[in-house]
Amino acid sequence: MTTSKTIRQYIREVKSAKYMNLLNESGYARVRQMMMGLVPSINTLGILTAQNPGGEAGNAEENRKANADLMADLMASNYGAIPIEGSYGSLEDSFLIPNITREDISALGIKYGQEAVIWGSKKTEEVGEPYFTFEYIEGNDTIQTRDVSLGGSAVQGKEDFYSSKKGRKFYIPFFDDAYEGAKPADGGRSVSLRGDELPDDARVDEMVRKINSHVKLSLEESRTPKSRWHHRGLVKEYRKRLDEVLIEVN
Repeated sequence: MTTSKTIRQYIREVKSAKYMNLLNESGYARVRQMMMGLVPSINTLGILTAQNPGGEAGNAEENRKANADLMADLMASNYGAIPIEGSYGSLEDSFLIPNITREDISALGIKYGQEAVIWGSKKTEEVGEPYFTFEYIEGNDTIQTRDVSLGGSAVQGKEDFYSSKKGRKFYIPFFDDAYEGAKPADGGRSVSLRGDELPDDARVDEMVRKINSHVKLSLEESRTPKSRWHHRGLVKEYRKRLDEVLIEVN
């Protein structure tokens, strides 16, 4: 009897471990299939957290409650949400939200004080597999787009600035020039931001204002590492846009 019981326990433990490994792997695989456009029923995806609003570090209880409130809002709108983890200078819990509208994720990002949210929409080439175009959205404005998300073996070694599901890592390479797809319009010329060296143009003035604002925010030590990364990325993006405006003006 004792031997039989021990064997049954052993079989149960082996099965449990096997199924847990399969569950962990399938959870990550499912997320990656969604992000690569391979799930027919999913046409949009959002990535959103309510933690660390305003780029300021919240304590564990504040962050837990904020995400619980966000989940309640998502459920009230009949959105399903998949919890994901990540590290952006510090650990942060987020949600992957299938079939959310751009309007809704932007509104929720603003409601919960987020500096940016990510939203993707599925595209279908005339020939080839469908894919997602992801937008990095500040408020209601798309700052950058990427047509790729990464989750291969090389990504698993990233030590920071990644998302994960069941311990497997992935990320979208925003503000990574290797995935820009095009060089700056002026071939990489450095632009001075001295007022006396810039043309008198409203678009130039607006880009310079944004650059200076985000530089200042990127240097505030009270901000989370993710927030400082966000503002450094926006500085890079607005510098590129300034270059393009200067080409037109000159």
